[in-house]
Amino acid sequence: MERGFREQVLAKTESYIEDTGEVNWLVLDAINKEVPIPVISQSIMELLKSRMNESDAYKSIALMRHGFGGHPFGKMKE
Repeated sequence: MERGFREQVLAKTESYIEDTGEVNWLVLDAINKEVPIPVISQSIMELLKSRMNESDAYKSIALMRHGFGGHPFGKMKE
């Protein structure tokens, strides 16, 4: 994340970041098996919230997701 702050200007960073959907199956399977995974479930909810709310907090999360998982900034062009 530190590198992201050095390389990317936060004011120009989009809070919207794409996800691969890899975790969605995990949450659905956990629900079907009645296994609580609150932190993972909440992380998906926060991702969805970040797409509706431009804030420095969500921009910081976008920087972290980009640095950790290589997720592209902004909506993917199809």
